Amino acid sequence: MLKQWRIICISFVLMALSIFIVACGSDTGGSSTPTPANSACATGTITAAGSTALAPLAQAVAKDYQSQCQGANITVNLGGSGSGLSQVEAGNIQIGNSDIFKKAGQDDLVDHQVAVVVFDLIINSKVTGVTNLTTDQIKGIYSGKTTNWKDLGGPDLKIVVVSRPASSGTRATFQQYILGGPETIAGPSNLTSDSTSTVVTNVQQTDGAIGYAASGAAKASGLIVLSIDGNAPTADMVKNNTYKFWNIEHMYTKGEATGLAKSFIDFMGTSEAKQEATKLDFIAIADMTQDAIQAHQPK
Repeated sequence: MLKQWRIICISFVLMALSIFIVACGSDTGGSSTPTPANSACATGTITAAGSTALAPLAQAVAKDYQSQCQGANITVNLGGSGSGLSQVEAGNIQIGNSDIFKKAGQDDLVDHQVAVVVFDLIINSKVTGVTNLTTDQIKGIYSGKTTNWKDLGGPDLKIVVVSRPASSGTRATFQQYILGGPETIAGPSNLTSDSTSTVVTNVQQTDGAIGYAASGAAKASGLIVLSIDGNAPTADMVKNNTYKFWNIEHMYTKGEATGLAKSFIDFMGTSEAKQEATKLDFIAIADMTQDAIQAHQPK
């Protein structure tokens, strides 16, 4: 009887020990392999280039992506929308940033619409008394018919137009949605670099100057930002296309996006990227009305 009792006790101890070992083995703490914070991370090196308007947002989101995804190296260069489209078409870069839609003959480019950029008309600080211009008044300035601010309610000061190069998507947007045709007046100098910051600097330093730039850069400059036809460049006015000087921002890839390019473009649609967009005065595509988006599609 005593022998049987000892056997039962030993069996009980062995069973308890086995349960303890199993429990320890199933512990998910300490030495277990951690799960990556972002399972969509991709490694490698890519270059995006083109639109100077989109560049600040692309650079900010690229920085966020790289901080979360070790092994990813994303470079964002400038050059203008036309350059971005031609470079990605040629296979020199992986992503072509553009304020405008692809051109005829670029059928192999795939469009990824990532945000809406707002553009502002800005004037030099010596142009006092002018806070709004009508579309007709703007056309008069950019055709060379109106040459002095006194004719528009401002001081007796010559109007100096700061233009963008022909490759600029910002210029194309201005011509399409504000002028309804090409600019026919040259600026104070030929801009050899399609740079938003260069336009802002020229307007700051040139008495009587007027130009246009992405809203984030325009507001940060401290220059006077004009309303157009009585409408200020606010998010609410843009979302329903009451304020019309804006456009869709595109990231083009040659063929379907793959690897790091796809992962980065997908990341542009996250809540983190939307926060960066808001800080820089961009608007998320999802926040626009469908009528507004349709109004800025190719005809």
